[in-house]
Amino acid sequence: MILHDFIYEWDGKSQNGEPPVTWWPGAYRVRIVTLGDEQTKIQYLFPTAVILKGIKTQGVMNTSLKNYIHNFAQKISRDYDLDTTKTLWVELGDKIRIAHLSPGGKLSDKALLSFSWRRIRPNELKIIVPYIQDL
Repeated sequence: MILHDFIYEWDGKSQNGEPPVTWWPGAYRVRIVTLGDEQTKIQYLFPTAVILKGIKTQGVMNTSLKNYIHNFAQKISRDYDLDTTKTLWVELGDKIRIAHLSPGGKLSDKALLSFSWRRIRPNELKIIVPYIQDL
């Protein structure tokens, strides 16, 4: 089930003393979905997926989340009440990739996330295909 479908755009500037996703402007189409349905008793390790697709809303926006997914994930997780490490982060592009985020320690009172990217697995692709056909 699609929970949210929107465009997330940032200008690369600090807002309210909080750093932006990246220091360069960018925009992504974001779709937050619940995996599975209420009819089956299947429990997913990652019950929510955030599907991302880079878009341009202005002329020079080519920013990728490849190196900034942790910043983006923390903002989206906070705004939409998601568990960052229990969410499947899917980026659509030439290849469909999955970001794996895990706790990476703390810096004062701020939790840090470590991340790695990998190709999507066939079983994961099968689950998200209904949600990406119109993106």
